[in-house]
Amino acid sequence: MKFKWGSCFILLIVIVITVFGIFEKRTYTNIAEDKSYLDELYVAQLPENICLEETENLSVNLPQVPVIIRVSVLGDVEHIGGTSRQLVKVEDVYKGTEPAVGQDIYLTCSRWSLSLYSEPYSIERGFVNIMEVGGEYLVFIENQVDGLGEKIPVYQVYVENAFTPIFSYQEHENNICETGGESTYVKYNQVCENEFFATTQKGMDALVGLKKEMIEKYNEK
Repeated sequence: MKFKWGSCFILLIVIVITVFGIFEKRTYTNIAEDKSYLDELYVAQLPENICLEETENLSVNLPQVPVIIRVSVLGDVEHIGGTSRQLVKVEDVYKGTEPAVGQDIYLTCSRWSLSLYSEPYSIERGFVNIMEVGGEYLVFIENQVDGLGEKIPVYQVYVENAFTPIFSYQEHENNICETGGESTYVKYNQVCENEFFATTQKGMDALVGLKKEMIEKYNEK
Protein backbone atom coordinates (compact mmCIF):
# COMPACT_ATOMS: atom_id res chain seq x y z
CA MET A 1 0.00 0.00 0.00
CA LYS A 2 2.87 2.37 0.87
CA PHE A 3 4.47 1.59 -2.49
CA LYS A 4 1.23 2.40 -4.28
CA TRP A 5 0.84 5.74 -2.52
CA GLY A 6 4.50 6.51 -3.13
CA SER A 7 4.13 5.84 -6.86
CA CYS A 8 1.03 8.05 -7.03
CA PHE A 9 2.83 10.86 -5.25
CA ILE A 10 5.78 10.71 -7.65
CA LEU A 11 3.39 10.66 -10.62
CA LEU A 12 1.62 13.74 -9.24
CA ILE A 13 4.93 15.60 -8.93
CA VAL A 14 5.86 14.73 -12.53
CA ILE A 15 2.48 16.01 -13.77
CA VAL A 16 2.81 19.28 -11.82
CA ILE A 17 6.34 19.88 -13.13
CA THR A 18 5.26 19.13 -16.71
CA VAL A 19 2.26 21.46 -16.54
CA PHE A 20 4.38 24.20 -14.97
CA GLY A 21 7.04 23.81 -17.69
CA ILE A 22 4.46 24.01 -20.47
CA PHE A 23 2.84 27.08 -18.90
CA GLU A 24 6.19 28.80 -18.41
CA LYS A 25 7.29 28.12 -21.99
CA ARG A 26 3.98 29.44 -23.36
CA THR A 27 4.27 32.54 -21.18
CA TYR A 28 7.73 33.36 -22.49
CA THR A 29 6.80 32.54 -26.08
CA ASN A 30 3.66 34.69 -25.99
CA ILE A 31 5.58 37.65 -24.60
CA ALA A 32 8.25 37.37 -27.31
CA GLU A 33 5.59 37.35 -30.04
CA ASP A 34 4.99 41.03 -29.27
CA LYS A 35 8.09 42.74 -30.65
CA SER A 36 7.67 45.62 -28.19
CA TYR A 37 7.84 43.35 -25.14
CA LEU A 38 11.37 44.52 -24.34
CA ASP A 39 10.10 48.08 -23.83
CA GLU A 40 8.21 46.88 -20.77
CA LEU A 41 11.20 45.19 -19.16
CA TYR A 42 14.06 46.32 -16.95
CA VAL A 43 17.73 45.32 -17.19
CA ALA A 44 20.54 45.47 -14.62
CA GLN A 45 23.69 47.55 -15.00
CA LEU A 46 26.95 46.16 -13.60
CA PRO A 47 28.39 48.13 -10.64
CA GLU A 48 31.77 49.78 -11.16
CA ASN A 49 33.70 47.71 -8.62
CA ILE A 50 32.54 44.44 -10.22
CA CYS A 51 33.38 45.75 -13.71
CA LEU A 52 36.94 46.44 -12.62
CA GLU A 53 37.37 43.15 -10.81
CA GLU A 54 35.84 41.00 -13.55
CA THR A 55 37.74 42.61 -16.42
CA GLU A 56 41.04 42.17 -14.59
CA ASN A 57 40.31 38.48 -14.01
CA LEU A 58 38.87 37.81 -17.47
CA SER A 59 41.87 39.38 -19.18
CA VAL A 60 43.90 36.50 -17.76
CA ASN A 61 41.31 33.72 -17.78
CA LEU A 62 39.47 34.09 -21.10
CA PRO A 63 42.38 32.78 -23.23
CA GLN A 64 42.20 29.60 -21.10
CA VAL A 65 38.57 28.89 -22.03
CA PRO A 66 38.33 25.62 -24.03
CA VAL A 67 36.50 26.99 -27.09
CA ILE A 68 36.85 30.45 -28.66
CA ILE A 69 34.93 31.21 -31.86
CA ARG A 70 33.68 33.96 -34.13
CA VAL A 71 30.00 33.74 -35.03
CA SER A 72 27.41 35.51 -37.14
CA VAL A 73 23.92 35.80 -35.69
CA LEU A 74 21.11 34.11 -37.64
CA GLY A 75 18.08 34.64 -35.42
CA ASP A 76 16.47 36.75 -32.71
CA VAL A 77 16.68 35.77 -29.07
CA GLU A 78 14.39 32.90 -28.09
CA HIS A 79 13.09 32.43 -24.55
CA ILE A 80 12.65 28.75 -23.77
CA GLY A 81 11.52 27.75 -20.28
CA GLY A 82 13.85 29.36 -17.76
CA THR A 83 16.60 30.37 -20.16
CA SER A 84 17.28 32.15 -23.47
CA ARG A 85 19.23 31.25 -26.61
CA GLN A 86 20.20 32.54 -30.04
CA LEU A 87 20.94 30.78 -33.31
CA VAL A 88 24.35 31.55 -34.82
CA LYS A 89 26.70 30.28 -37.53
CA VAL A 90 30.35 29.55 -36.71
CA GLU A 91 32.53 31.72 -38.95
CA ASP A 92 35.93 30.97 -37.47
CA VAL A 93 37.43 28.80 -34.71
CA TYR A 94 40.36 30.25 -32.77
CA LYS A 95 40.56 27.51 -30.14
CA GLY A 96 39.00 24.05 -29.84
CA THR A 97 37.83 21.48 -32.38
CA GLU A 98 34.05 21.71 -31.97
CA PRO A 99 31.87 23.33 -33.13
CA ALA A 100 33.21 23.43 -36.68
CA VAL A 101 33.39 26.34 -39.11
CA GLY A 102 30.13 26.65 -41.05
CA GLN A 103 28.07 24.86 -38.39
CA ASP A 104 24.83 26.31 -37.05
CA ILE A 105 24.59 26.20 -33.26
CA TYR A 106 22.52 27.67 -30.45
CA LEU A 107 24.26 29.77 -27.83
CA THR A 108 22.81 29.83 -24.34
CA CYS A 109 24.06 31.11 -21.01
CA SER A 110 23.30 30.58 -17.34
CA ARG A 111 22.90 34.36 -17.04
CA TRP A 112 20.25 34.68 -19.77
CA SER A 113 16.57 34.62 -18.84
CA LEU A 114 13.34 36.54 -18.48
CA SER A 115 12.37 37.26 -14.89
CA LEU A 116 8.58 37.41 -14.78
CA TYR A 117 7.85 36.21 -11.27
CA SER A 118 7.71 39.60 -9.57
CA GLU A 119 7.79 43.24 -10.60
CA PRO A 120 9.69 44.91 -12.04
CA TYR A 121 9.80 42.32 -14.82
CA SER A 122 13.29 42.11 -16.27
CA ILE A 123 15.51 40.57 -18.90
CA GLU A 124 18.70 39.09 -17.48
CA ARG A 125 21.66 39.16 -19.88
CA GLY A 126 24.82 38.97 -17.83
CA PHE A 127 25.27 42.71 -18.48
CA VAL A 128 25.69 42.21 -22.25
CA ASN A 129 22.94 43.07 -24.72
CA ILE A 130 21.08 40.69 -27.04
CA MET A 131 23.19 39.87 -30.08
CA GLU A 132 22.06 41.68 -33.23
CA VAL A 133 20.88 39.57 -36.15
CA GLY A 134 23.50 39.78 -38.92
CA GLY A 135 26.18 40.94 -36.50
CA GLU A 136 29.43 39.11 -35.78
CA TYR A 137 30.68 38.32 -32.28
CA LEU A 138 33.66 36.85 -30.49
CA VAL A 139 32.37 34.17 -28.13
CA PHE A 140 34.01 32.16 -25.36
CA ILE A 141 32.37 28.75 -24.84
CA GLU A 142 32.51 26.52 -21.80
CA ASN A 143 30.94 23.31 -23.12
CA GLN A 144 28.20 21.69 -25.18
CA VAL A 145 24.99 21.10 -23.22
CA ASP A 146 22.01 18.79 -23.56
CA GLY A 147 19.69 20.20 -26.21
CA LEU A 148 16.70 18.21 -24.90
CA GLY A 149 15.94 16.74 -28.29
CA GLU A 150 17.02 19.80 -30.28
CA LYS A 151 18.75 18.74 -33.53
CA ILE A 152 20.93 21.85 -33.60
CA PRO A 153 23.79 21.62 -31.05
CA VAL A 154 23.52 23.87 -28.01
CA TYR A 155 26.63 25.44 -26.44
CA GLN A 156 27.01 27.17 -23.09
CA VAL A 157 28.77 30.54 -23.05
CA TYR A 158 31.51 30.80 -20.45
CA VAL A 159 30.69 32.84 -17.35
CA GLU A 160 33.18 33.33 -14.54
CA ASN A 161 31.01 35.38 -12.20
CA ALA A 162 28.53 37.97 -13.47
CA PHE A 163 29.66 39.25 -16.88
CA THR A 164 28.96 37.32 -20.10
CA PRO A 165 32.07 37.52 -22.35
CA ILE A 166 30.51 38.08 -25.79
CA PHE A 167 32.04 40.88 -27.84
CA SER A 168 30.64 42.52 -30.96
CA TYR A 169 33.03 43.25 -33.83
CA GLN A 170 31.17 46.55 -34.29
CA GLU A 171 31.48 49.69 -32.20
CA HIS A 172 28.52 50.72 -30.05
CA GLU A 173 27.62 53.90 -28.20
CA ASN A 174 26.97 52.80 -24.63
CA ASN A 175 24.52 54.89 -22.65
CA ILE A 176 24.73 54.98 -18.86
CA CYS A 177 21.55 55.62 -16.88
CA GLU A 178 21.38 56.91 -13.35
CA THR A 179 19.59 54.65 -10.91
CA GLY A 180 17.76 55.48 -7.72
CA GLY A 181 18.52 53.76 -4.43
CA GLU A 182 20.43 50.48 -4.27
CA SER A 183 18.94 48.91 -7.40
CA THR A 184 20.98 49.03 -10.62
CA TYR A 185 17.95 48.22 -12.81
CA VAL A 186 16.82 50.63 -15.53
CA LYS A 187 14.21 50.42 -18.28
CA TYR A 188 15.64 48.34 -21.12
CA ASN A 189 14.51 50.86 -23.75
CA GLN A 190 16.84 53.44 -22.17
CA VAL A 191 19.91 51.32 -22.94
CA CYS A 192 18.67 49.12 -25.80
CA GLU A 193 21.36 50.38 -28.21
CA ASN A 194 24.17 49.51 -25.78
CA GLU A 195 26.57 46.61 -26.10
CA PHE A 196 27.21 46.51 -22.34
CA PHE A 197 25.33 47.65 -19.24
CA ALA A 198 27.30 49.42 -16.48
CA THR A 199 26.49 51.96 -13.78
CA THR A 200 29.46 54.30 -14.36
CA GLN A 201 31.68 55.47 -17.20
CA LYS A 202 34.75 54.02 -15.48
CA GLY A 203 33.10 50.62 -15.31
CA MET A 204 31.97 50.87 -18.93
CA ASP A 205 35.48 51.84 -20.06
CA ALA A 206 36.82 48.71 -18.37
CA LEU A 207 34.34 46.49 -20.24
CA VAL A 208 35.08 48.17 -23.57
CA GLY A 209 38.82 47.88 -22.89
CA LEU A 210 38.49 44.13 -22.30
CA LYS A 211 36.53 43.80 -25.55
CA LYS A 212 39.23 45.63 -27.55
CA GLU A 213 41.97 43.54 -25.96
CA MET A 214 40.28 40.23 -26.84
CA ILE A 215 39.26 41.21 -30.38
CA GLU A 216 42.79 42.43 -31.16
CA LYS A 217 44.23 39.24 -29.72
CA TYR A 218 42.09 36.91 -31.83
CA ASN A 219 42.08 39.01 -35.00
CA GLU A 220 45.79 38.25 -35.22
CA LYS A 221 45.21 34.50 -35.38
